[in-house]
Amino acid sequence: LFWPAMLQHAGFRTPTKLFAHGFLTVNGEKMSKSRGTFITASSYVEHIKNTEYLRYYYAAKLNGTMEDLDLSLDDFVAKVNSDLIGKYINIASRTAGFISKKFDGQLASRAGIKDVRANELMASFVSASSMIAQCYEDRDFGKAIREIMRLADLANEYVNDKAPWVLTKQEGQEAALQEACTVSLNLFRLLTLYLKPILPMLAKEVENFLNIETLTWASADNLLFNHRINTYQHLMTRIDPKSITALVEANQQS
Repeated sequence: LFWPAMLQHAGFRTPTKLFAHGFLTVNGEKMSKSRGTFITASSYVEHIKNTEYLRYYYAAKLNGTMEDLDLSLDDFVAKVNSDLIGKYINIASRTAGFISKKFDGQLASRAGIKDVRANELMASFVSASSMIAQCYEDRDFGKAIREIMRLADLANEYVNDKAPWVLTKQEGQEAALQEACTVSLNLFRLLTLYLKPILPMLAKEVENFLNIETLTWASADNLLFNHRINTYQHLMTRIDPKSITALVEANQQS
């Protein structure tokens, strides 16, 4: 109770909530140098490099309780590759190229979105902002991730149904192609906003790619129409399981 009093008398705001959780285990056991599961930050950066992968995995496990947090290395690889690459990044990588090649980077106008389902889908993504924000406020990061990935599944279903790679080969389907890709990239933008508290560096890259102002929660309903995006560049790559093997071996040796 001493340090809150110090903060108060020094003129600083005292905390309204304290967030704590249990211990970190690796592969279900306490960290062990002999097993190579006493993993240092420097060795992680050397072999995996992208620290936001780990931020995402930890967030997916945290629920605001005092439960222990387990870093299962196999699950870590599978979850990052499945969620971030296979679901989230996949939306932009499968649609942005068509906007650049066919429409000089220009997204469709608001009037160009004629599909009722598409409009309802974008509206549902916008309305999810309050629920996801509450999850963050409650420190229930795992619940936030589950909701975001549920939305990512819906976005991928939309992309699969519209199949822009098929539309681009069909004469007279230019408007439908631009519409499908515009909707998909708007959904991608919203997913990026919702992931930004966990993946701030990636969010900055997406902001540059989409050619937009800094994403804030208040901007959730600022959908992109008649807007020019930049050429898509790879945002993330899959984790190679071999890098995990090398990480474990390096920590065993040290």
